[in-house]
Amino acid sequence: MSDQTTSERLLSAAERILVERGVTGLSVRKVGEQAGVNPTLVTYHFGTVENLLVELARRNLDHILAKWQTISPDMEPGLLLETWLLPMQREACFTLGGRALAVLDEIAAHGEGEARRLVNDAMETFVPVLREAMAPHFPHLSPDELRARLRFISGAVLGPPPRIDGAPRLPGGRALDDPSFLLAFARAALAGQAAAD
Repeated sequence: MSDQTTSERLLSAAERILVERGVTGLSVRKVGEQAGVNPTLVTYHFGTVENLLVELARRNLDHILAKWQTISPDMEPGLLLETWLLPMQREACFTLGGRALAVLDEIAAHGEGEARRLVNDAMETFVPVLREAMAPHFPHLSPDELRARLRFISGAVLGPPPRIDGAPRLPGGRALDDPSFLLAFARAALAGQAAAD
C-alpha cells in the first residue's frame, strides 16, 4: 500500500469518526482501527491527531474557500447567495453522507490548536467580505441586522445534528436541505423588513 493510500485511509477514518462522534472520539488507536491499519501509522504519517485534523480542515476548507473567493459586491443577489451557500453543502472529502461544513464546524467548536485556528481564521477573514458584498443589495438592513441574518442563514445550512446521511426527506422525495429550500429561505430572510429595536 502506497503512502498516499495509507494517508487517505487514515484521513477518511478520522473524518468518519469526527462526523459521527466528534473530536472527542478521535484517538490514534480509534483512527487506526477504523482505517483497518496499525494505529502507529497515524503517528508515522501525521505525527499527531492534531496534525491529522489540520489536514482534514485544509482539505475540507479548500473547495469552499475557492468558491468564496469569487464573491464580490458586483454579483447579482441570487448568484451571490448561491456562491456563498451552495459550497457549504459540499460533501465531506472522505465521508459519504457527511458535509464538509459539519467537519469544519466540529473542528472550530471542539478542536484545539492549529486546526481550530485554521478554520476560525478562514471564517473570520471571509465574513467581512461576505457582509461587504451583501450590504449594497440589502440597504434596508443595518450592519448588525445583516450580520444577524447571515448568521441565522449559516445555521440553517449547518442544520441540527445528526449531520450525516443527509436531511430527512419529504413525501415527494426532496430533502429538507435541498438547495432550492435553502436559497428561498435565504432570500426571504434577507428581503424582510428590519427588526424593530
